Formats: sequence, C-alpha cells, structure tokens
Amino acid sequence: MIQILSWNIQNGEDVDGSISLNRIADTIFDMSTPDVICLQEVSRNCELKDGTQPDQVNQLSNLFKGYLPFFGPAYDVLRAGESQREQFGNIILSKLPVLSTFNHILPQSTNRIFRHMPRQVTEITVQTPLFPVCVMTTHLEYGSQDQRYDQVKRILAIKNDIDNLSQYPPIIQNGGPYAKLERANRVIICGDFNFESNSKEYNLLTSNSQNQEALIDSWRYLNPNSEHAPTCGIFDKKQWPDGAHCRDFAFVSANLKDNIDSIFVNVETDASDHQPVILTLSNPHIL
Repeated sequence: MIQILSWNIQNGEDVDGSISLNRIADTIFDMSTPDVICLQEVSRNCELKDGTQPDQVNQLSNLFKGYLPFFGPAYDVLRAGESQREQFGNIILSKLPVLSTFNHILPQSTNRIFRHMPRQVTEITVQTPLFPVCVMTTHLEYGSQDQRYDQVKRILAIKNDIDNLSQYPPIIQNGGPYAKLERANRVIICGDFNFESNSKEYNLLTSNSQNQEALIDSWRYLNPNSEHAPTCGIFDKKQWPDGAHCRDFAFVSANLKDNIDSIFVNVETDASDHQPVILTLSNPHIL
C-alpha cells in the first residue's frame, strides 16, 4: 500500500491565527506516516500575519526527515528593497524514490474586478513497489470560476501530454535533455481545487470527452451514496461563512481506480482552515 496526504496548510496558520509548522508536522504524524505529502500554501520569505518572513521550504525539510522536498513556486520575485526572493506555492515531500519532477504554471486572468494570484501544479513521478505513479498537487483560483475552469483545462492538457508521451515516446533519444524522462500515466491529482462537486470545473475533470478519459473522484468512487466529508469551514467561520463543505479532492486516472483502498478526511484538527486528506492505494494487481 502507499499513502498520499494532501493538505492546504495556510502557511501553518491555525484558526486562532497562530503560525506553527511544528503543529502541522505533529498532526500529520499523529495520523500516519504517508509515503507522499502534498502541501498547499507554502511560502519563502513572504511576510506572514505574525510579521515573520520564514523559509518554510527549509523548515518543512527539517521537520520531515527522510522525505525529499520538491517545491513548486507559483511565483518567484524580488520585491523592491528586499534582499531575498519571495516565493509562494505548493510542496511535495516523498519517501519514495522520485524519478522526475516538473513545475507547471496555470493560466491567470487579467480581469481586474477580483483579487487573484499566480497558481501552479507540482508534478513528481515516484517509484512504488509495483509501478511508477505520477503525483500532482495544485491550489486553484478562489475568486473566479472562469479562471478555475481554464486552470482545470490546463491540468487536463498536462495529463493528456503524459498519456501521449507514455504511448508514443520519442524515437530518437540521445543523452541529456533528449533522454527519455519517466512520467507515469498512472496519475493522482490532489489539492485545494476551490470548487465543489456540483460545479462545472468538477464535471470537466470527471466527465469523459472526445479526447480525454475522465478522472475518478476517490471519495465518490468509494462512497457513491454519501456526501463528501467537509474539508473546510468546520472551524473557521470567518473565511467560510457558509459553513462546512468540501473543496479538497483526490482524483486518480482510470487505470488506478481499482487500486483505491480508502480515503480519510481528518475533521478534528483546526491547525489550518482546511482539513488533511489521506488517500490509500493498494496493490491488488497491475492494470
């Protein structure tokens, strides 16, 4: 079995406003020792609400000994008057061997009527005991459904590229950048999608199209007659005045659906405004 944890940690800020990555790590290890940990809202040298500007990538690397960190910044800038670069994005930490990693920038609207920021996808391919698996994590736009929809289309295009490359690798493969890169077509896409399961973005991801096989919502696959467990709005009523609901998901490609063993949402912790999600895959057979 392998376990993948996904969690929007809000820079380690809990519902009372205190910031602690130690608490994040303790919460994770109290639940499990995941093989792969996907965290959204991780920063380097951004000024946080407590006035600090920590390198959270370095802090998380120290807290998760035995894991390799792969940080995907959605932006990397040098602010006026600063000596250190500011970065913000998602990180994947892996105990499994990592065969390749990619960083994908998602579409960003130029519409000025709502607040928005750059978004991205972090992609790694890990070697599991049976076969390589591609793990992607993301954090989509909050303020605009149209922008989220465009970002979902880009994610599907990335998956389509992976599928095509697995079927039709380059005939000429020299060394260096031209050498074959391992990008598994068994795909897990997790994170804070900022949409709900009745949205057009969700339907785009989970519906077959002419050129794209649908992704499988792990929760709905295992619980077809149950509502998703809430992943935000349980404790933080200020940011989520509508109350508890789900906007964090773990989708898998169709060739992994029979490997879905369980999905668990920790609804007890208030270490962030979101709840951690753990997906467990079993190894019954190779598809």
